[in-house]
Amino acid sequence: MADQAMPEILKPLKGRYRIADLGKIFCADVTHDDDIFELRGIDRAVGCIVIVRPDQYVAHVLPHHAHKELCAFFSGVLLPQR
Repeated sequence: MADQAMPEILKPLKGRYRIADLGKIFCADVTHDDDIFELRGIDRAVGCIVIVRPDQYVAHVLPHHAHKELCAFFSGVLLPQR
């Protein structure tokens, strides 16, 4: 299954029976001529992180390995871990 290639942090276990929540994992629509990876400059082998607000606005798109940029994005709204 394709979901096995996803990092565990993107497959949280939820509910009483600890079932993996795969409802927010999406893939590119390859049925059209537009290549979203090429259009957005995303390395197909590396992938990306898409940050989506609760109102479904895409707030940021980052390379999969952009940990510092991800932390910087959320630093204005999240508190440091204690």
